[in-house]
Amino acid sequence: MAEQAEPVLSTIGTASWTYEEGIAYEVAVEGISQVVGAYTGLIAAARNTHPDSPAVANWREQQQIWERRRRDLHPGDTQRVADVRAECKALLARLREDLQG
Repeated sequence: MAEQAEPVLSTIGTASWTYEEGIAYEVAVEGISQVVGAYTGLIAAARNTHPDSPAVANWREQQQIWERRRRDLHPGDTQRVADVRAECKALLARLREDLQG
């Protein structure tokens, strides 16, 4: 008879953050994903016309910074989550304007 594997979730334990903090974290992570995507759009738009532009290099660097921020963000760090959400909101407004030309 085959041995049954232990369910992965059985070893995780209980979350140390509230439901609301978890939702705020997910919103922050989504905001970061949108920021990274907006930079991707700017890079793609400039690829054909100005591939060696300093702006393209800056956008790539910003993508990496935001990807690190996403990796380092934790649901229990409520102040940092709130800061990221606010920063994403402001930055996305500007990036969307840049994308629209």
